Amino acid sequence: VVRKERPDLASKKAALIQQANQFMIQIRRLEDDILIKLSTAEGDITENISLIEGLEDAKRQTVESNAKLEEGKLTAVSVNETSEKYRSVARQGALLFFIMNSLHKMHTYYIYSLNAFV
Repeated sequence: VVRKERPDLASKKAALIQQANQFMIQIRRLEDDILIKLSTAEGDITENISLIEGLEDAKRQTVESNAKLEEGKLTAVSVNETSEKYRSVARQGALLFFIMNSLHKMHTYYIYSLNAFV
């Protein structure tokens, strides 16, 4: 029902899910890069300037990604709350469809498809 009545909400929710997945992948890559840099570091790691700069950059990107993930979660909550308002309509629509779908038992004239119902 939400996709039919409010396609903007449905597309926003799909975009949020995709964005969250992108951020999770980015964070995972950053973690892997940090582990690789630390495992290949030679000597005293506190004196390795490029390693320290890489770690600071990874930390900055992780903080930004986590902040955007939190914003996405808040937006997802508001989208879900709006979607919940349509649940009773969807329940009534499903009930009506299955009742109409059972009418063919009385007579073959009453055969409905989902496309005819929507």
